[in-house]
Amino acid sequence: MLADIGYDVQPLSIRGLLRGGLVDLFRPGTVVMFHWIELRAFTSGAGRVSFSLRGALIFLFYCLLMVVGRAKIVYFVHDHAVHNARGKVRELSVRMMSLVRRLADHRVVHAPDFEARYKARYLPHPLYWDAPGRSAAPAAQTHASPTFALLGTIEPYKDIAALLEVWPQEQTLEIAGRGDAAYIHSLRTIVSKRDMAGTVTIDARFLSDAEFEARICAADVIILPHVADSMLVSGAFFEAIGRVPVLIARSVPFMVWAAQRFDNVVLFDTIEQLPGLIRSVVQEWPDRVEGRAVQARVIDEFGWQVCRQRYSEFLQEVVGAPVTR
Repeated sequence: MLADIGYDVQPLSIRGLLRGGLVDLFRPGTVVMFHWIELRAFTSGAGRVSFSLRGALIFLFYCLLMVVGRAKIVYFVHDHAVHNARGKVRELSVRMMSLVRRLADHRVVHAPDFEARYKARYLPHPLYWDAPGRSAAPAAQTHASPTFALLGTIEPYKDIAALLEVWPQEQTLEIAGRGDAAYIHSLRTIVSKRDMAGTVTIDARFLSDAEFEARICAADVIILPHVADSMLVSGAFFEAIGRVPVLIARSVPFMVWAAQRFDNVVLFDTIEQLPGLIRSVVQEWPDRVEGRAVQARVIDEFGWQVCRQRYSEFLQEVVGAPVTR
């Protein structure tokens, strides 16, 4: 999208800086965008997040560049803290993110409710399926009985273990995505304990873009159980909305906002409410999805052309003039 707007887009790396890219950081017309920079300072594995001294030094190096350079710094705030971090590690990640927000000239969020909290500008997250070169979204599925799926990385912050503890035993559920081996084992243990091997499948591996898209399009209902203190928005939401008949999500602020705009977004407050909600969707199927054509409204909110215009206007404000290169 940035290239489509008119920018010469280059990845930021230490190697690239040493090979001549450092000069660009001292040009006022340069814009440097940071996404998830706080992740540099941490490592994850065996179900836990740990502090990395080497990664922290890289993080501090980039912070130094923000201070000494003349380029405009834009920080995209995606999360409240590093995913799955706990205790002191989580607190440290929050402090690091706060530091980057202070150093940045501009902050961006994809969730409107957090503009004030993070002193940021709301920009819509582009739809993956509406980007140039991607196939148009298919019509809503009309299976006799709805199929349920939870797709994307399999991680604790999505509260999947708690979901499996209450999932209706008679209802099928497909879980697919990459995950830590120890966490996957704990999920399979729950499935076995509750005798759901015949209804719940866990395909724990990295899914290619084509595989992920195929599974999204094959699902009738996508489950988004992410906990409220984790991310601001869900990437899977922007793959599914407009393509999947129903999305069931925890009522975090962004999902509440989305549910006010799209009537196929169904919310739950606590995990204990999920079984009744699942059974309600099954009982009301397919009447629940009849007449709910939300795709046009989704494109109006998150489509490529809308995002292109919004990002272009924002970047003109950042550099103080229309893009010329």
